[in-house]
Amino acid sequence: MTPERVVMLARETMEVTLWMCAPILVVAIVVGLVVSILQVMTSIQEMTISMVPRLAAVGLIIYILMPWLIGKLVSFATLLFSNFRPYVG
Repeated sequence: MTPERVVMLARETMEVTLWMCAPILVVAIVVGLVVSILQVMTSIQEMTISMVPRLAAVGLIIYILMPWLIGKLVSFATLLFSNFRPYVG
């Protein structure tokens, strides 16, 4: 296995990981920002108020995106294993 092929495989793996994690992280950031703004406006500084909506939003977005996430992961695994010969030789 050549170094170029290793770099290409690592790049593709990181790209798939980024595309799978980005929507979840964006939702967590947006919900956290909205809750933080509301906490500043109301002067309520309770830690659970910021954590519970963020966890609920992340759980909901994972539930909604699960078919897409599994499809993305399966297509990457299929691509990897369908052309497995160059990786072992």
